[in-house]
Amino acid sequence: MSFATSHLLLAASGADLVAAHPVEEGRVRPHRTLDGDGFKIRTLVMDAGALLREHRAPVPILVQVVSGRILFRVDGVEYDMTAGGSIQVEASVPHELEAIDAAHVLLTLMG
Repeated sequence: MSFATSHLLLAASGADLVAAHPVEEGRVRPHRTLDGDGFKIRTLVMDAGALLREHRAPVPILVQVVSGRILFRVDGVEYDMTAGGSIQVEASVPHELEAIDAAHVLLTLMG
């Protein structure tokens, strides 16, 4: 008998996600986590002090901090975010991320 796969465990914990993607000195490194129908998930790994300069996403995004601390800047507001923090940003809105501590961030592109 054959069964279809109905799910995929990406990580059992935040610690598992962090362990799977080590921080690289001075870098911001995106990792493809999952592509699905109408969405893409990326794990951004940022060393302390790394900056992802202002940019725009072509679709709405959801940003979730898994570990570390980042400053997320959007619409002239700066959000100090740590593990568990999340923010949603509409398509084409300029934003930037700065890692205060080494950080792992899940980025979901919706659309």
